Amino acid sequence: MRFHFAVKLCAAALESASMTLGQRPTTFSPVGQDEVFFSIAIPDTTAHSGSGPIFFQVKAPSTLQWVGLGQGSQMAGANMFILHSTSSTNVALSPRSGEGHFPPVYNPDSRISLLEGSGIQDGTMTANALCENCNEWQGGSMDPSSSSTQWIYAYKEGPPLNSDSATVTIQRHDGRGGATVDLSRAMTSSDNPFLEYDPAVDSSNVTGFPGVSPGTSMLIAHGVIMAIAFVLLFPSFALLVPLPWPLSITKVHAPLQILALALAVAGMGVGIRLVIDKKLIMSAHPVIGIIVMALLVLFQPMLGFLQHRHFHRSGEKGIFAYIHRWLGRSMMILGIVNGGLGFRLAGVGNPSTPRGAMIAYSVIAGVVGSAYIGVLLLAAVRGGARRQERRVLKHEPRGHAGM
Repeated sequence: MRFHFAVKLCAAALESASMTLGQRPTTFSPVGQDEVFFSIAIPDTTAHSGSGPIFFQVKAPSTLQWVGLGQGSQMAGANMFILHSTSSTNVALSPRSGEGHFPPVYNPDSRISLLEGSGIQDGTMTANALCENCNEWQGGSMDPSSSSTQWIYAYKEGPPLNSDSATVTIQRHDGRGGATVDLSRAMTSSDNPFLEYDPAVDSSNVTGFPGVSPGTSMLIAHGVIMAIAFVLLFPSFALLVPLPWPLSITKVHAPLQILALALAVAGMGVGIRLVIDKKLIMSAHPVIGIIVMALLVLFQPMLGFLQHRHFHRSGEKGIFAYIHRWLGRSMMILGIVNGGLGFRLAGVGNPSTPRGAMIAYSVIAGVVGSAYIGVLLLAAVRGGARRQERRVLKHEPRGHAGM
């Protein structure tokens, strides 16, 4: 009996301990901003009923002009909250609705209030918030007991706003990203779970990848695939033709270019999904990308095949060779330029497209472009010399050996 009683006592203690450990917010930080913390906590009643208020905290250095936390996987349709300083050295939390690639607009329907502990202290802005209608909003909804909820964030560096207006104009962010948060681990019975909570201690309590939401992962995949195809593979495989070493066009150049084209088609598929999800069909980058890929897929292999047939019959280059060559070159150039437009569309401040990545893309594209032009010029010079040599030999008298 004593043994069974001890077992029950241990089980009760473990259950109590697990419940105590579960009674805490879940927290994440943006990539590259270790002093910024976003924390979410769900009241027990909300988690069990599927509706009701939620708590969240935004904590950031006062050296940031504003910091935003939003519900959703992308800016369009997100339920957002902008933290900034007021004229009385306090903080304001402005509820806003995401409008895609436009500044978020004030949301008068949001029922949000600041709790005790909010303000500016020791150079840190803190907003402890209670939101009474954050499970559903115009543009989306959230399951408060889900283990994989989507959140986004953004921040702007610069002087404080010091404004009491909830509709104050904010400048474009310097950084943004997202995270997948497990709310099933964030239940609380407290009326203010942030009073005795240190987010710096609990900043790893997040499911998924802080700063990389599913949409951002697709963005990275699309950018990497298309950069490899247009900056590296297409130019490199094209240079196999003018090189002075003999090779089979049909056995080497053509299969490799088809492989690169297949990779680009895969990248285009990811890009089309992003265009549909983010409603970007009228942007220049996807329009140019679709045109480039359509021309490459529909015409480039066919032109190469027609030139091969023509050369097999006549032993000479035909019109198809020149169209194939210049269509390929122009599409490579346009594709590389369009990559730069893609960085601009994604936002240089996005952690998924940091400024360093754009610089690296530009440098690599410049190096490959210079090498491409250099090889073509060298091939042209060697070809011109060979043609001149053939003309001289053709006009020399027979039996003349030269010097």
